[in-house]
Amino acid sequence: MTTGGDSGDRPWARRLLGAFLVVCVLITVGCVWWGVAAFLRMGHPPETDTDRAERLAGLRAEQHPGKGRYYVPVAAVLSRAADGSRVAYLHYGVGGGDDADLKDFLATYDLPQPGALTPLPEDLRAALPGDEPAEGALVPAGPGGRQVFVVEHPFEHGGGADVFVRATGT
Repeated sequence: MTTGGDSGDRPWARRLLGAFLVVCVLITVGCVWWGVAAFLRMGHPPETDTDRAERLAGLRAEQHPGKGRYYVPVAAVLSRAADGSRVAYLHYGVGGGDDADLKDFLATYDLPQPGALTPLPEDLRAALPGDEPAEGALVPAGPGGRQVFVVEHPFEHGGGADVFVRATGT
């Protein structure tokens, strides 16, 4: 004789409990997977156009190891030329003063002293937001198709400047 509490009368209850446990396991596995993926993304944020533009210009931190400091561009644009090659336009604002000046910027990126005044390329002036100057002191040729122009601000904190970069490559 069976009693009313015997689960043999209700096989659907066992199946329902089994299905519930399977759903709980699947949700737990999904949450763990989502957490691991989020943790891995935090360690390696996606590369931005600014990162790509700096790398093309040879001005990324990992391209100049051991310097201890690096500059962040005020503006960066990455586009394509008519022939399909990539073109990077960067603008760095160097505040000057005791902490960070043009001399430090040039030393950080292993750049020589700027030379004669040269007109900035029209595509550089058009690509960057704001009113870019008509000319700047051209830093002697660097790797690939990189052009670096320096516009000093002698009346601000000593060593202040705007640095404009145009770089081409693949």
